[in-house]
Amino acid sequence: MLNHLENLQRSLPYDIESLFQQYYKQLCLFANNILHDEAQAEDVVQSFFAGLCEGRNTLPQEEHARKGYLFIAIRNNCLKQIRSEKVKSKYFDQLDKDMIEEQTIMDAMMQAEVINQLMEAINQLPQGCKQVLHMAIFEKLSNDEIANNLTISINTVKSQKKRAIQLLRTRLDSRMLALLLFLLPD
Repeated sequence: MLNHLENLQRSLPYDIESLFQQYYKQLCLFANNILHDEAQAEDVVQSFFAGLCEGRNTLPQEEHARKGYLFIAIRNNCLKQIRSEKVKSKYFDQLDKDMIEEQTIMDAMMQAEVINQLMEAINQLPQGCKQVLHMAIFEKLSNDEIANNLTISINTVKSQKKRAIQLLRTRLDSRMLALLLFLLPD
């Protein structure tokens, strides 16, 4: 690599190291004014000079045109960096949205599974308990509304709910029971 650099340097009409020493700080300040990030600005300038050393970048042979070319090249590289950051940002924003949507879907699937398990447990209850609990949880009816719909007393509704919860306590784990109690009005 060192040999390649020496050969390249001999074939160029300018000294890369001298140009680096002469313009590095100015170019970094210039790049920082565009990027508003010192580390990124230094990376852009160093990358450009590395390209010169590796022969990927070249400068005009005329000495008077080099300074202008350096600043234009750095400006263009800064603009590429900004475009690249925007693309990355857009990609990550979309990735975040996708992850949120995926999490929402996963949450909905888990919720559906939990509710399905709860419904299966409720369906195994005696008819009176099952009917009262179903109306309370899934139809969101109050005790008075359940009593009126089933033409039973409000005390019967309350005792059916209490009996249902006691029976489910033995069949459900603590999370399912907590969900049941959360879903029950009154």
